[in-house]
Amino acid sequence: MPTARDASYQALNYTKQGGDTTIIGGTLDIATGGVLKIDGVDQTAALATAPAAVAAGYKIARGETALDGSNPTPVATGLTTVVAFTATLKGTSAPGVNTSVLTADISGATVNVYAWKVTNSSTTTLIASTGTESFYWIAVGT
Repeated sequence: MPTARDASYQALNYTKQGGDTTIIGGTLDIATGGVLKIDGVDQTAALATAPAAVAAGYKIARGETALDGSNPTPVATGLTTVVAFTATLKGTSAPGVNTSVLTADISGATVNVYAWKVTNSSTTTLIASTGTESFYWIAVGT
């Protein structure tokens, strides 16, 4: 026969003495019609309709890298496989005759970032940039 100290008699869910903390060691099941409030605000609907992940196990990597002038500039993301990538030039000025556009090509764990600029102030044809501007990036993968 189990004793009072046996784990089968210990409650998984309980309120600590004084009532200021409730421990949930089991399942908290909000039944139909029940409400979950956080700091007095009803969160039931928000949590019930929260977006679910498309697939489990994705990681996010991010950083700041300077173009190396070689076009492309490789970015080592630290991920095993990259499935999505975005990059934005760092700065506040409008694009001009310097680097104005970035494109990217994913190759496994590395992303090659290509930089483009207009030919000159009167010719807007894009050519490869040899600029060394910095850019922010975000990668999603495994």
